[in-house]
Amino acid sequence: MSFNAHSKAMTQINSQYFYLATGFCLGLLLASFLALFLNRQGWQKYQRMLLRLKRAQKNNLLIQKTMTQLSKEQQDNQDLLEDRVQERTLELNIALQELESVNQELERKNVLDELTGLHNRRFYDQKILAEYRRSRRNLTALSLVVIDIDHFKAVNDNFGHLAGDQCITWVATLIKQSLKRAADIAFRYGGEEFCLILPNTDGDGAFLLADKLRLKINEQSCQIENNDITLSISCGIFTYQQELNIGPEQIFSYADKALYEAKNQGRNQTKQYIFTE
Repeated sequence: MSFNAHSKAMTQINSQYFYLATGFCLGLLLASFLALFLNRQGWQKYQRMLLRLKRAQKNNLLIQKTMTQLSKEQQDNQDLLEDRVQERTLELNIALQELESVNQELERKNVLDELTGLHNRRFYDQKILAEYRRSRRNLTALSLVVIDIDHFKAVNDNFGHLAGDQCITWVATLIKQSLKRAADIAFRYGGEEFCLILPNTDGDGAFLLADKLRLKINEQSCQIENNDITLSISCGIFTYQQELNIGPEQIFSYADKALYEAKNQGRNQTKQYIFTE
């Protein structure tokens, strides 16, 4: 091979190597650019994901803070509600107690005589019926004593109505003192008239109590200012002992008849009505 041919062949071989090297470098450069591009996209994607994660964490903290605040507000509202309920319950209990006290006071006024403190006519009507039924049920005696202050009009005329009220109160006090059993009840029936319901008491027991009271009143005097007012009472008694056709009205009527008999025979005495069929 001549020198020119050998030189030409070497030139062709170098040219091929040059093209190959150039291609390789270009490929490498392109691969580098591609890797750089892909890495840049991945980094941006990573940055975006990281930003979203930070936002999510921030939102989560905000949600937790909000939930904590709501829970605290709910607890505060619950405590406030419970306090208000307790306060209203206490106010309601106080109101109920006051209402009960008022009702008791009204009930007391409905059954008590304001002047004397004895039970009044309204309560007498209830009590005599109840004791009458108890007497029939238990087959026990029931006595009624009707009492009237003698010549009471003269007291009002001579000393005035205020003195008359004081005399009524004085007699009522002695009547209350004469009753030793809780079952025995005294009433101001009206004006200067009183009555005693004596459950489980026969005629002799009722007479003994009534006449002892009469003597006690007659032996003392009612002192009003500078005046000593001497009083006396008349008493009528009837004892119910399961007689037929006798009810509460008849019991009072018969005791009242005995009272008028005492007054007609001179007053200041005790009479007993004896029922005969």
